[in-house]
Amino acid sequence: MRYGYWLPVFGGWLRNVEDERMSASWEYVKRLARRSEEIGYDITLVAELLLNDIKGIEAPSLDAWSTAAALAAVTERLELMVAVRPSFHPPAILAKQAANIDRISNGRLALNVVSAWWKDEARRYGAAFDEHDDRYARTSEWLDVVDGAWHERTLNYTGSYYRIEELVLEPKPVATSARHGRSRPHAAQPAGALGQAHRAARRHQPRKLSRSRRPVGAAGREGDRG
Repeated sequence: MRYGYWLPVFGGWLRNVEDERMSASWEYVKRLARRSEEIGYDITLVAELLLNDIKGIEAPSLDAWSTAAALAAVTERLELMVAVRPSFHPPAILAKQAANIDRISNGRLALNVVSAWWKDEARRYGAAFDEHDDRYARTSEWLDVVDGAWHERTLNYTGSYYRIEELVLEPKPVATSARHGRSRPHAAQPAGALGQAHRAARRHQPRKLSRSRRPVGAAGREGDRG
């Protein structure tokens, strides 16, 4: 049995409680992460939303990936599972960023891939928001590129959404570089309930970046809040 919690990047998670006494600030989440690993927690999930979905869009919210990078440097054991939405992150660039954070954390990074969520947020930030089947087709290609970047010396890829030529990514993530002595993790259930979400997850066999020879995690989320 392992224990984890959602990092309160929005200043809490209760919609019906205005002030949960959890500040959406670096100082608070740093203190929480350090304390949580001291008392035995194993993993924290860092949600990725650029607007505050819990307390209202005008309330503060922390960026998932810069927060994860900072936490990687100030924690020692806590696994960091970070949400990522393919339409917000070019796959080769995200693969590079994730590999670097994984190195900083010494192999404690995991990805929670969310195919789509909140159409209005995408509009406000100028990000793509695909229709249902297209979002999972994009996710599948996105995972192809990320996985290839982590495992191939040079990657060339042509798909409907992404084209990559002569990509070189070094250093690789810790688990990819080690190659030996790592057990394969259990596959995570995709967050999307039906259809394309399951097919995308099955194809890429969700895996944690920090524990697998082929470090990819995939999850889809049905619905667009749009």
